[in-house]
Amino acid sequence: MKFATAAIAVAVALGTTGAVAGPGSFDLGGTNVCYTNLVHTHLYSLLSQYDLDGDGTITGDEFATEGSNRVQELESRFLDKYDADGDGTVTTNEALAVYEAAAGQWLTNLLAHFDLNGDGTIATNEWSRYRWGYDRWSLAGYDLNGDGVISSDELIAAAESRANDLLERLFARYDANGDGVISEEESLAVQQAVVDEKIAAILAKFDLNQDGNVTGDEINTVLQSRPRTWFPRHR
Repeated sequence: MKFATAAIAVAVALGTTGAVAGPGSFDLGGTNVCYTNLVHTHLYSLLSQYDLDGDGTITGDEFATEGSNRVQELESRFLDKYDADGDGTVTTNEALAVYEAAAGQWLTNLLAHFDLNGDGTIATNEWSRYRWGYDRWSLAGYDLNGDGVISSDELIAAAESRANDLLERLFARYDANGDGVISEEESLAVQQAVVDEKIAAILAKFDLNQDGNVTGDEINTVLQSRPRTWFPRHR
């Protein structure tokens, strides 16, 4: 893949000073926070999005209306990301282009962090810089010939594997008829299922009398019954 070779060149140019976020990285910041109020606020905010007339009760009709809006929003985001030619469908080539770009960025980040000598490879003695939750065994998996050095070819193979794996998972989820093209009907069906599941979860949690509506009293009852601390503190 051309993108992978280019990524190696970019990473070598950046050297070890490139301040690039690691793949899949995040920082809790060492905070020690009680999440009770945060979670309650989040839940109120989430439910209030469905109360379209602001009367304190989310009716079945409001769930249906807002659910339809959310389906269209998800579909728009999906097509914006993958539908390069704007024809309302997503082909394997369109999706692969997206994932190749993402894999190229992953490869650039990897080399920027761990290619200490800027030669486009990652040696065993450079692995100690890995700070993204992957251990030595994870990195060793990219060293296909087991010589202790992840070569440029092996890095490209890893990037290609990541892109192809993401492509397979996308089409396994969206391409219902397996024809290699995600149609508008197929993608909408997935978005609808996502929204339906979310609404069903809200109703299961808050619709205490099972009438298809969620009232402010029901929300308060559920929230008050929860433990004060929902998540462990992070230090």
